[in-house]
Amino acid sequence: MKPFYTFLDTEKQNLTAVLMLNPHNPYTDYPDFKDYIATLALRISSETVLRAACDAIVFDRIEHGNHVHILGNCPIDETLPQLDLDNPVEHKYKAKKTFIGEGFMELMSHLQRTPLFSYKNRNNGDYFTDLVSFNKLKGKKTGFTDGDLIYHSDRSYHPVRADYVSLLGLHVSDNELIYTNYMDVKELKKHLSKSVIETLGKEIFETEVDDLSKENNSSWKKSAVHSILLSNNLIRYQDTFTRPLDPNNFNATKALLELKHAMSKAAKVRHMVKKGEMLIFGNQTGIHNREWIDVKNAEEGRKRWLLKTYSFNNTDKASKYKPWATKEDALCICDS
Repeated sequence: MKPFYTFLDTEKQNLTAVLMLNPHNPYTDYPDFKDYIATLALRISSETVLRAACDAIVFDRIEHGNHVHILGNCPIDETLPQLDLDNPVEHKYKAKKTFIGEGFMELMSHLQRTPLFSYKNRNNGDYFTDLVSFNKLKGKKTGFTDGDLIYHSDRSYHPVRADYVSLLGLHVSDNELIYTNYMDVKELKKHLSKSVIETLGKEIFETEVDDLSKENNSSWKKSAVHSILLSNNLIRYQDTFTRPLDPNNFNATKALLELKHAMSKAAKVRHMVKKGEMLIFGNQTGIHNREWIDVKNAEEGRKRWLLKTYSFNNTDKASKYKPWATKEDALCICDS
């Protein structure tokens, strides 16, 4: 997939210089880090390339229903540590000294009017998480491992789910072909009958909790009952994790099989996130996966590091999800 916009080197350098001035650490002082970027966003005029790019992305979503966009040659940190995969989060806290990537992702969220949020039990509630292969999670059912990843919408088992996911390439080897693929709900529906769409829209399904969430909350096994196809062309689904509540419900099982058939036929968007690229896609407008297509050096593939954020599609969502938020931060979401 071609980038929606690629920053010129001069544009990237100017953005980097501005983001370098933020004195706050997003992992120890996120509120002030965020406020600094919010003030910066207010100063960016409509004539600037960055604001124009963000406005164009929002327009493309609303007017054309497109929910996948790529920005190229984005500002990222010049010096990055080689993360220790035994404990990459703690290692990042100690070794990462600049926060250009984080500042750029925060700025993008403000300019698109899609506020970032975090999960309290993921990376200590950080708003910027690391998509890397944790050694302790190797072979587990979670996105924080190596190899292929099934089609899903992130955290399908959770009552609070992102509208958009952003991935920024920090450490990526061009020799290891690892792709993110996306299927839009509208494309899936082209291969489903009206009766199947109706069945998938009923609250007769549930989704198993992934291994990392179980590690943080051992009593949490599965989601509340939910539908797979939601209103407004949205989806709540994780392949092999989402199942009929009643295993003897023939219509539900048949509809799930029809969905899998549709997944094999539907048009897909494929992209390999490169260093300095930012991929933004709808988390509920479609499902996505990770595919190791041609990885010659598995260890190098495991070192792939993408910075990740979750965002809502409008500023009112914080009020909607207040029952799941911490008392201290309306945009930090608990598991229960």
